[in-house]
Amino acid sequence: MVKEQVTQRRPDDKGDWYFRMLGIKPEGEASTLQEVAAGSDATRTSELVTGMWEETAETPAAEKNGDLLADWEPTELSSTVSSRRSVRWAVVVLALLIGGVAAFALWWMPQASEQRATTHADLMRDSLADLYDDLGGMQQALAAATEPTSTEPDLSSVTIGLAGTTDSAARLLDVANQDVPSPLPLTSAEPFEDLDTIRVGLEPLAAEATSIRDQIADIAAYRAALLEVLDVGELPLTADSATVTAQGASLAQSLAGSVAALSSMPTSGPFSDHRALVDGAVTDFAQWQEDYLDALRSGDAARAERLVAELSLERRALGDQLVGTLAELRTDVDTRILQLAEDVSRTLARVPE
Repeated sequence: MVKEQVTQRRPDDKGDWYFRMLGIKPEGEASTLQEVAAGSDATRTSELVTGMWEETAETPAAEKNGDLLADWEPTELSSTVSSRRSVRWAVVVLALLIGGVAAFALWWMPQASEQRATTHADLMRDSLADLYDDLGGMQQALAAATEPTSTEPDLSSVTIGLAGTTDSAARLLDVANQDVPSPLPLTSAEPFEDLDTIRVGLEPLAAEATSIRDQIADIAAYRAALLEVLDVGELPLTADSATVTAQGASLAQSLAGSVAALSSMPTSGPFSDHRALVDGAVTDFAQWQEDYLDALRSGDAARAERLVAELSLERRALGDQLVGTLAELRTDVDTRILQLAEDVSRTLARVPE
């Protein structure tokens, strides 16, 4: 069993340490060297010690039975005794400010992030809707380009009908190449991931629309070039020498125009076989004009009439031989337009509201 230890109090221990802690100098206590130095002009340590000794000698001895608290009055505790610390209001205000900013950010960022996703979704939706609306004009342009009886003004309107698709396909391609914005911190990334998945599918739609537009434009361009081949206007059956000379110059221009039109026609693609027929007709036309001018010079109206009829039949035959190819193209391209419309509509449905 451990015995309780009892602290033995020294006879001369009167609790002076407590009074010193309170800032009270017990009566009879000797002055310190610093206190003597503060009240003396002496600078040498020996002089200060002598002064301290004299001060101690002048201090009356305290009575052993005297009451040390007799003349004590309460004073402010020293900072050593005080344990309460002053509040740092600047720190408190800063903490509240940071907390408020953090709370606002947590409230604002999800809404801002959602708005960012909504804005980009609207951009996708508008671009898809514009292309979808322009597909009707593309079908009308296809009808004009593939109609066998279409005239030059009809074929010229094809370019106007395709202008809308040209613009909307270009805008959709721009959206497809534009990165989807990133979500803000501490917000959901799922809407942005969905938009990015949709974005990947926009480029094929724009490419298909552009491809169809180009094909229709090529059909119209081929048809317009064909109208320039063997275009001689009205031909006389008889003529004097001046008329024969003028007619020779006009036929030379028609031949040059036919050669230029032939050069613009593609050598490959759906019209490659028909172009070979056009090439043969243009080659024959060079010899035909010589025969026709000879008939005019000789005054052989019957021969001139027969040559004019042959040229007219040749030109009509070139148009008739293109009808089957135009019908096939119309069916194929129209099917592509309908499929594109379905794909665009399906993609539109996937874009979040």
